[in-house]
Amino acid sequence: MRSKHFAAGVVAASLLTLVVTGTAEAKDRRCGPTYEADGVGTLGTSWTLKSKHDDDGPGGTFVVGEEFEIHTNVAGHVWTITFADNGLVFFTGDDVSTTTGIREQHPTANQPGRVQHMTAHALDHTTGETIDGALDVLPVPRCGG
Repeated sequence: MRSKHFAAGVVAASLLTLVVTGTAEAKDRRCGPTYEADGVGTLGTSWTLKSKHDDDGPGGTFVVGEEFEIHTNVAGHVWTITFADNGLVFFTGDDVSTTTGIREQHPTANQPGRVQHMTAHALDHTTGETIDGALDVLPVPRCGG
């Protein structure tokens, strides 16, 4: 009976360590929150745009990452997707949709002290549907901002 109590104590202590460590790491996150916007395109296709500061640019530089998902379940459509930061285009490319949709993710340079207005534009060349998403990412002093 004594070994069962000892084992339970070791497991409880280990779990407590995991919770405390995980909480401390999340609390000390240097690069701020994730911003998210959702909507629908001109023909009703839903989308999600996410953006956040991060320190995973080349050589550990600060960047703002943009992730764009188009929730289509129709395969084979060619979509042209464009990302911009404060009006400056930093990615344009074509994607062919699958039944699980489309997901593009690309970083751009951090602009210290400035709100970064992140936009995503998409055009489905098969149907003519367009999607326009936007959100503002606030500067984060502890992440190069």
